[in-house]
Amino acid sequence: MPAQVPPEAQSIGMARGRLSASSLTTFLRCEKQWFLNYRIGLRGPLSPHQVMGIEVEDAFCSILMHRPPAVDDLDGLKQWLFGLVEKQAKDAISKGREIFSDALWSDGDFEESFNLDLVSQMLRNGILLQLEEVKACFEAGGGDFDFGIPAPCWDRPPHYTQPNKTNSMVAWKDEKHEFSETITWQDAWEIARPWVKDPRNPEPQRMYHRDRWAAGECDLVLRWDGNVRIIDIKMGDGGGKFASSLDSQLNFYAWLWNETHDTTCAGLEGWYLTNGLRKVVEVSPLPTSQYRETYDRMKSWNTDNKLPLESPCDGEAGGCHWCAVSEVPYDSPEITMPCEPLSSIPSRVNVKGKLQGAWGPLPNHYGEPVLGAMIKSGDKMITLEESQPGAYPAMHDSSQDDVIITGALPGVWRRQPRLYLDEQSSIVLESDAELTRMGMLRAKANIEGVVLCCSKRDGKRADGRPWSMMSFHIWDGERVAEVVAFGSAINGTMLSIRPGMVTKLTSVELGWREGLVQLRIDSRTTRIEIKSKA
Repeated sequence: MPAQVPPEAQSIGMARGRLSASSLTTFLRCEKQWFLNYRIGLRGPLSPHQVMGIEVEDAFCSILMHRPPAVDDLDGLKQWLFGLVEKQAKDAISKGREIFSDALWSDGDFEESFNLDLVSQMLRNGILLQLEEVKACFEAGGGDFDFGIPAPCWDRPPHYTQPNKTNSMVAWKDEKHEFSETITWQDAWEIARPWVKDPRNPEPQRMYHRDRWAAGECDLVLRWDGNVRIIDIKMGDGGGKFASSLDSQLNFYAWLWNETHDTTCAGLEGWYLTNGLRKVVEVSPLPTSQYRETYDRMKSWNTDNKLPLESPCDGEAGGCHWCAVSEVPYDSPEITMPCEPLSSIPSRVNVKGKLQGAWGPLPNHYGEPVLGAMIKSGDKMITLEESQPGAYPAMHDSSQDDVIITGALPGVWRRQPRLYLDEQSSIVLESDAELTRMGMLRAKANIEGVVLCCSKRDGKRADGRPWSMMSFHIWDGERVAEVVAFGSAINGTMLSIRPGMVTKLTSVELGWREGLVQLRIDSRTTRIEIKSKA
């Protein structure tokens, strides 16, 4: 995929606040759904369709990455491709079934939703759509194929945006295709093969706006005819509530492509694998100012974590769940000592001290590059850090002198207090704000509540090393907060947590994401107690 070097990590850093195609279309459908999904992080159970949407797309891309043997005509090429379908369909179903069965929280019957015949037909429909491109390429006598970043192929090495971070011990095939003097069907297949997300590459294969506030990942990019056409792969048939989002989604990709590449996007299409529909979308991206306006509206959204919302939506937009409920479907928990309500956790503090030791950008616990510094008062020294990349770019512009920091987010990392700065923070020489002594900063909390949702994610970094993250959302009867654990902090008790369970957490660390509290499990000091089952 024609991706740029990511400004964040290769692993868990997701930057919820960045404008993406999915966040944009969700925001346009239902702003309240967007807030709970992308700011609070509150989601519903994993469905078979969510799992297989990824697996079917990966299986289709895997087929496109094959190189065919010698064939005499288009029908021979089609039959060879159809011969790859059954294995890819079986692998997709097997992997999807495993992911669905291992999910902490899921809903639906996987076996009733997907079978070999259904998935195989989806893959065949996708192949037929690509063969239309191959036929057009053959009849045109060929097309463009010599690109700096070639379309991924199993017979060629993958392309990495940061090759120095990859596992150098892995060897890949490197066999070039030899073109004939007169175009063959193999030549046409090689030329018309689109850019796809390479499954061998664990890097994020996204486009990143140069100012970092927007990013997107295309499914397919065709360019053999001299024009850039962006294709989005859908498992559906082109109907349903979500189908109306296709135009906004694809035009966002077109805008981002134009912002990040020397070429211009000339075509947009949605390929629906259930019925083989090719839906052509008019290329009409919004101007940058309008996308930025939407992003700014997102950033200025009130970060109140009350649940249910004071004004729930009508649930008609599609995908609405928590944003539409007027009453949480669980009894409010009884908060017992030493726990306290989430509303008691201090969200902003003001401190005074001597600023010194500017550093960064260096990786935070998510692996994202952030700026940092130190502030000292008496014998107490505290680390300052951006709450996420780009949250406070002026940190190093401040004088190394006595200052007052206002609107800092108190937290802890590796059992040491830390102050996080974001857009609502400031470093000034004078202020009338009420100050907190640095020795009195809150770094931990004791909370109790009902679990509303839970999930676990696993993956690999670019160098092949694995990572794991588990999260669940806890509701104390009035407010909701995300609890996260990384790697070895994920223990058996955490893995047994399910929605509806009343859970007590003592000595959980304070952290922040997008200006909202994020509670983090410390494997050494945090105690987790499940007080009642669902």
